Amino acid sequence: MHERTTRALARWLFVGCCAAPTGLTMLAILVTWTPWYHHRARHAIESRVALMTGLRVEIGDFDRADPSTWRLTDVRLSDPETLQPVASVRSLQWISQSENTVIRLSQPEIRVESLEQVAELLHYRFLCQPDQTRVPVRIAADDVTLRGSSTAQTIQDFDAWLETRENTVWATVRCIPAGHRQDSEGIQIEVTRNRGTSPPTTAWSLQTGEVHLPLAVLADYYPFLNRLGADATFDGSFAGTRQDGITDPAWSVNLAGHFRDIDLGQLTQNLPHQVRGRGMISIDRCQLDQDWSVNVAGQLTADEGWMSASLLPRLAEDLGCRLAVATADDFSFDALALRFDLYSAQLRVEGICRSLPGREWLPAEVVVSAGGRPIVFSSAKWTDSLNLARLFAPSHSVWIPLSGQTSGLLSILRPPRHALPQNGLASDMPVASDMPVSRAGDRVLEDTEPAARISRLQPHRGETTPVSQPR
Repeated sequence: MHERTTRALARWLFVGCCAAPTGLTMLAILVTWTPWYHHRARHAIESRVALMTGLRVEIGDFDRADPSTWRLTDVRLSDPETLQPVASVRSLQWISQSENTVIRLSQPEIRVESLEQVAELLHYRFLCQPDQTRVPVRIAADDVTLRGSSTAQTIQDFDAWLETRENTVWATVRCIPAGHRQDSEGIQIEVTRNRGTSPPTTAWSLQTGEVHLPLAVLADYYPFLNRLGADATFDGSFAGTRQDGITDPAWSVNLAGHFRDIDLGQLTQNLPHQVRGRGMISIDRCQLDQDWSVNVAGQLTADEGWMSASLLPRLAEDLGCRLAVATADDFSFDALALRFDLYSAQLRVEGICRSLPGREWLPAEVVVSAGGRPIVFSSAKWTDSLNLARLFAPSHSVWIPLSGQTSGLLSILRPPRHALPQNGLASDMPVASDMPVSRAGDRVLEDTEPAARISRLQPHRGETTPVSQPR
């Protein structure tokens, strides 16, 4: 081959195999440095994460140190329909390796009212999808904040581990709220998804350990917790199982522990009989199943407080207690303690005031004492559990025939929320002695003309004449 031809081929080989690839590489690097490419890549990550979570995702910035490591900053998750914030993370580091995946979160914040969305996200889009749980996942976070509308709780150390064992997905969480020692026994949460059953079953359990879990921070998720007071706490265990089905899932719940610093005044503020003071409810056994079978046993204690006098006759009539003193005035008590056993349709109440410190000299079966004197004694006999509903029922309540045959009607017919207003006609009109009297003692008026009548109704479509009201 001629020397000139050889040189030309060498030049073209240099251009095609060295200069052109180098130029294209430099051009690709320059393109990745442009704000346009960075903005497009960030939107691609947001779309991918949104598809995985089902939420609206916004990312402030991202960085990819190597092919297996991503770092995201200022991550915000919100509801795609209402745009209400669900969670936010100051920075997130995702390290994907062949043997496991490590996720590091810095200062995440979760809205309490959105905990249900977070729970559904973890359950349906993570635990229920085998593709998402093939590789073990380690999640570590510091300064996790549960933020409610009026209060917040910070978790200084959060560590979670998820792995698959045969047909079971097993996840454990350990967290320590702020203000506790790092070496203390924190909150332990365990969730398992058994795919070997048909249909699959999800089980979860919670152990508070040495931590007294404040309930006010969860009030936005469970509004009922507002009635326990701002200082109420829980320590104990909580467990439940859920089996997915075609219609309603089968579930069961087990609870044991202590509800401390309960504000009895706030708990009973909407009830007809008031009790004020600070109390504690200890649950020894609480089992609830899908068929609403109930098995509950525990204690209610309060050292000092104030009680409505109207509660005393209800305790005697509905719970079978015996009154040692009758009074028509509200009074202060120095001890309130009882043990309750609720099993199926039976209820038993036992006074245990003598078990309180400094009250050992009281007689047995004392439920309430005031001024060092017993006020209410328990009978320790089994009664109908529906009497508990009668105890808290207002004066305008009605009796409801409860049975399997009437369960369909109860979902349609609603009992009155307030007493019916009394008009002037009923109070001024003379009443005959033979008129029937209701259970509350009010005479029922018969054949009385209503105060206002509609003389004629407009014709319905397809009718030619108005409809007269019958008289």
